[in-house]
Amino acid sequence: MKILYLSEQDIDLSQRGIYSDLINTLAERGHSITLCCADSRYPKTEFAAGKIPKLKIKVPNQFGVNFIKKGLVLLRLEGMIRRAVAKHLKKEQFDLVLYATPPITLAGVIAYCKKTFHCRSYLMLKDIFPQNAVDLGILSEHGLRGILYRFFKAKEKKLYRYSDRIGCMSPANISYLIRHEPYLDRDKIELFPNAVRADECNIERDPSRKIFEKYGIDKEKLVFVYGGNFGKPQGLDFLAQAIAQCRDIQEVHFVMVGKGGEKEKFFRALRGLGNVTALDALPKDEYEQLCAQCDVGMVVLDKRFTIPNYPSRILSYLGNAMPVFACTDKSCDVKDLLEQAQCGKWCYSGSLEDFKACVRWFVENRAALRTMGENGKKYLAQHFDVKKNIEKLETFIQGK
Repeated sequence: MKILYLSEQDIDLSQRGIYSDLINTLAERGHSITLCCADSRYPKTEFAAGKIPKLKIKVPNQFGVNFIKKGLVLLRLEGMIRRAVAKHLKKEQFDLVLYATPPITLAGVIAYCKKTFHCRSYLMLKDIFPQNAVDLGILSEHGLRGILYRFFKAKEKKLYRYSDRIGCMSPANISYLIRHEPYLDRDKIELFPNAVRADECNIERDPSRKIFEKYGIDKEKLVFVYGGNFGKPQGLDFLAQAIAQCRDIQEVHFVMVGKGGEKEKFFRALRGLGNVTALDALPKDEYEQLCAQCDVGMVVLDKRFTIPNYPSRILSYLGNAMPVFACTDKSCDVKDLLEQAQCGKWCYSGSLEDFKACVRWFVENRAALRTMGENGKKYLAQHFDVKKNIEKLETFIQGK
């Protein structure tokens, strides 16, 4: 089949990830894919031919900026992408247009593609906006911010209606969507989890943990690692307090690696704590090597969320046979994964006492961590292999 893949940012197909693994595996299975990527880092809008052609669309930056600027960029994004597709791809033929949230402002682009190419549409639902912004206090259902909320909510409903199939990350995502969007046909919603090439995840562990020397990390400690975005969704005020709360647990060390709009504030809160190493975002290969030598992988989400998020960061931990420590809101069903796979611990991201108790549990059960890691790796192969998602896409496009 011929697929048009829409993305709000560039996708580096030489790097591993949930989107690059999906695209590369689709191509390897004989499907023809054209990428349409909108990114502020492009010098200009242009079409680049190749094994996997890419329409590069120059857009204003929307990452690491305040909410107002981000909102203005999102409003312009739809028109910019639609005009670029019309100019460069109008004479092409596609069987499927494939895209993910964020953003939700692509409804007009999807409508244009379906009409122009007479194709079907598949939404990979990775983010439920604007409700997540309401949860974090960025938007409100009332007042001046309520106007923005209603505008984006209307955009969200249009996107759902224009999508012939909606793939949700987890069972809780499906339940949430059915409960809050009752107008949707239940048959158009299915499970489509974050997934990777499960057989290519493992990075060999170095018993000497030599890379720790570069960053001054004690290799004898039980090392917890968090890698990814430092933004409002992560509940960083709580995480900083929780790390400080664990100062008296001499056996552990925390490594925080990444970037994001809240990074500077978060790193300032960590200053003076001897049990943490805070690092700016590293080159992907170096980060993966560092992460693979750590003992426990962390995912953290703000306690205020009412929508069930499912962080993709978990997959790299599972692939490297690392136990997972998830500290999230109560709506998140990651805790169900950890229980089913017996591959980690969960605590509510509003309880400092529970956070510290979980850290102590990992220390006291250090001998069991390898088994937990292997359990997670097996669970990844069974439930989060990208080939399973591709089979769903193929079934969908065949009209089954």
